[in-house]
Amino acid sequence: MAAADAQLQALRTLHAVTKRVHASLDLTRTLEAVACGVVEAAGFGLAAVNLAEPNGDYTTVAVAGSDDLRRDLLGVRGSAENWQELFRRSERWGALYFVDHRTGVPESLYSWTPPIEETDDPDGWHPKDCLFAPLMAPSGEWVGVLSVDLPEGLRKPGPEQQEILALFAEHAAIAIQHARLHSALEQSRAEAQHAATHDSLTGLANRSLLKTRADAIGRWPGTQVGVLVVDLDGFKRVNDADGHEAGDEVLRVVAGRLRRHLRGDEVIARTGGDEFVAVLTGTDLAATIAGTAERLRAAIAEPIPAGAGVHRVGASVGWALGAAGDDVQTLIARADAAMYRRKRRSGAAVP
Repeated sequence: MAAADAQLQALRTLHAVTKRVHASLDLTRTLEAVACGVVEAAGFGLAAVNLAEPNGDYTTVAVAGSDDLRRDLLGVRGSAENWQELFRRSERWGALYFVDHRTGVPESLYSWTPPIEETDDPDGWHPKDCLFAPLMAPSGEWVGVLSVDLPEGLRKPGPEQQEILALFAEHAAIAIQHARLHSALEQSRAEAQHAATHDSLTGLANRSLLKTRADAIGRWPGTQVGVLVVDLDGFKRVNDADGHEAGDEVLRVVAGRLRRHLRGDEVIARTGGDEFVAVLTGTDLAATIAGTAERLRAAIAEPIPAGAGVHRVGASVGWALGAAGDDVQTLIARADAAMYRRKRRSGAAVP
């Protein structure tokens, strides 16, 4: 009766832990919940989750039961060949893989030996014994391997404990697969959002994101707002002489130079073929914006090494100043007009 009660309690614990594991859609949290769940529900003192990589290697991504082991194991990678050799040496315990201390793990595969006494008892747990549960997706794909150590009473797990571990591994594999799918979906959404708001060539903001951020900046109290409009001089010559790939390279380099010479919190956008807009905020822009424009002109004018040779372009920069509450789109139009006046005065071609 006592054994039945203990088994029922173990299953209740297993159910509670698997619910907690399935509740997380974040992959990192799911993996940590899996490792902790094995210690809590399956009766092992130590557990580690080794996640399968696309090339077949395994990386230890979660550890529970020992802070020292966690520090030693997290991030350790084992090659596919070493893990295959490990399973070749193992005994099959149903869905589990047991490696007897007399067989040992491959020397090239990292292993940890707990500080327990060796035993000659055939049912006792030797410090170099190892037990593994594959984490298998419904498709049959191995998504990882669960490594466990220090079973209750330092005895080799009996059929009931083995079954609990195998059941937990099944649930954990499904949870990991769900978390991976969720992570992939979130990444896809983030990429789609980025593509909708950024220029695909330079990675700068596009017109849509510029308008959104500019409108928000216009509502900031107690700040000055400055707009710089940058239009390249001589860019058409690069396209005509060396082709559009060379022109694309020039635009990417110019975008990088704009990022380096402007603060990270300032909005920089590519708004046309070779036109860029930056929206600045601060308290002393009237004293600094002309110098900023000059630095940008000088930076853009530096030679641009490329596969087809060295390219040279210039830049006409116009600017406009306003205050919080001013319509930023109006400031952009004023800066654009100032840019064209400067372009005409310099003799650069105006489209």
